[in-house]
Amino acid sequence: FSYDALVTRYNSDLANGLGNLASRTLTMIERYFGGEIPQPAPRKAGASDVPGTAEFANESLTKVMHLYDRLSFSSALESIWEIVGMIDKYITVEKPWALAEKPEERARLATVLYTAAEGLRIAAALANPVLPQATQKIWTQLGMAEPLSGVQLDLLAWGQLKPGTKTGKPEGIF
Repeated sequence: FSYDALVTRYNSDLANGLGNLASRTLTMIERYFGGEIPQPAPRKAGASDVPGTAEFANESLTKVMHLYDRLSFSSALESIWEIVGMIDKYITVEKPWALAEKPEERARLATVLYTAAEGLRIAAALANPVLPQATQKIWTQLGMAEPLSGVQLDLLAWGQLKPGTKTGKPEGIF
């Protein structure tokens, strides 16, 4: 154990990972949709948003719950950070800031930001047993009314974030 390693891990995983994802997602929802969770565009037959986004998140939910049951908190956090990394990469690839400049891409922008917010919601809920204060801040900023501590993780699933939910003011998490 070293304090330098702890500070490095704190900065890279928490502030630059989860905190940055929350800030980017919530700021763009505020800027482009007036602080309301956007309605994703309906899926076209045979099309998918990002192959495997929802499937990956749902598989990760199952995996993290199993790891928590085994008291394997370190491995559970690694799986949660895979969700954070996937959503962060998704934002980088989809470039919502560029989509926002094109009125014809409004539906795509809504889908991208909904997907980012839903991934953030799931990551926050799963990380709550380990990071209760930070994840509650994210939960509140996502506009979730019920306390995060009351959410049953075994009932958590992709797609439960309600479009139109008013988000809170984006603020630093860490």
